[in-house]
This record gives sequence, structure tokens and C-alpha cells, in this order.
Amino acid sequence: MLKASEAEWSLRVDLAAAFHMAVANNLHETIANHFSALLPDAQHFLVNPFGLHFSEITASNLIVCDFNGKVVRGKGEPSASAHHIHAPIHRIVPRARVLLHTHQPYATALTMIAGGRIEWATQTACRFYGRVAYDTHYDGVALSDSVGERMASIIGDADVLFLSNHGVITIAPTVVQAFDDLYFIERVAQTQILDMSTGQPLTLLTPEMIEIEIETVAAQTRHERFELGYIERHFDAQKRLLDLTGGHYRS
Repeated sequence: MLKASEAEWSLRVDLAAAFHMAVANNLHETIANHFSALLPDAQHFLVNPFGLHFSEITASNLIVCDFNGKVVRGKGEPSASAHHIHAPIHRIVPRARVLLHTHQPYATALTMIAGGRIEWATQTACRFYGRVAYDTHYDGVALSDSVGERMASIIGDADVLFLSNHGVITIAPTVVQAFDDLYFIERVAQTQILDMSTGQPLTLLTPEMIEIEIETVAAQTRHERFELGYIERHFDAQKRLLDLTGGHYRS
């Protein structure tokens, strides 16, 4: 592999770390699912080669693809669905510099429920207020660019896209932010499904408490995530746990 620039190598390390964090937090399906990150030229993206377990991904074995699915650097090929989902979204949605797609259990379970939606019943859920979109059309495994193009048309200003009968995608400018959302959307879905399993009604927060205005919960959680540095500290803490077990992702 040609030597990566410093900026690209840093991106590779963070993206590789995210794969290992997904394993540590049970957000993965072994060799299935895919994470990608747009390179600085905005014409190519990093993605995992098909066939490697998430725990085998390293900074150096990520491959570089163009929007036509051609591998321009690295060994291996992306899975077909990786290309058909990620390339169109990166191409059509410029702010989607990082895409993390999984079939993580609780978020995916929510996509299987008729009319399944995040309910605004906890303060953690409120961190996603106004940031979630839903693709309600399932048409099988993603084997054409039309699937990713449809997803791109639905995303709008959202940072999380639920895929009906399928899974979830987080969209962000950085790996750090995309993983933070991936982790917490799973926690929100898990708590909601546990509550729903009791058969008792959820206690929903009032719109006045939730809405993104000064002193509302959504605003408070945004302040915590960005101004107080919660996102970066969360990622760094997860990295430290990986480093305690050898930090294989960095190689």
C-alpha cells in the first residue's frame, strides 16, 4: 500500500478503532455490515474488505474505493452491499463523511416493529431529537446503487437512519461522532424495548421539555456532547480499553 498521508492515517486508525468498539459493545455481525469514511479528496472512501471479521480490521487493511466501486488501494473488495449503500450516500450527501452501518440487535429490533420509532421517553433519547429519519421501504439486500440513492434522498438533515426490517446507519463528519451516535442509539432502543416488554405504557416527555431550545433536554444534551467534549472523551475512553488488550487496530 502506498504510504498514507498523516491525515489519512489518523482517519484509518479511528475507523479501525470503531470496528473493534463495535465488537466490544456487541454492535456487529462478524464479517457482515460495513463502516466507511470519505478521504480528504472527497472522491474516494475507506471501507472494510469483505470477509474480515470486525475484530480483524486494522488501520492498514482498510481499502480505498472510488464511487464506482473500484478498489484503488488495498487488498480485497468491499461487499456488494457496502458499495451500493455507502458510495451513493457519500456522493449525494456531502456532509456524510463517515457512515457506520450495522444490524445491531436492539436498533434492528425496532425496525421490525410496525410503526417502530424512537419514543421521547428518556433524556438519552432526547439527544437524537430532530436527528432521526426512517426508510420504511425494504426491498431486499442492497445490490444496486438505487438502494443507496433512496437512502440518501431520505436522510435530509438526520444523523441516524433507521432501515425498515434491516438495521441502522449513522451519518457524521467524524468517526468519533458517528460512533457516539451508533453506541447511544442502541442504548436508547434497548431501554425502549425493555420498557415495551413490560406491557405498561411509556411515560413520554412533553414537547415543551424535549424541543431544541435553551434549557430543554435536547439542548442540554447537545451542550454536553459538543461544548463539554462528551463525544471525544467517550471515544478516547473506548480507545483506552482497546489499547489495554493490545491495540491491534492501530497496525
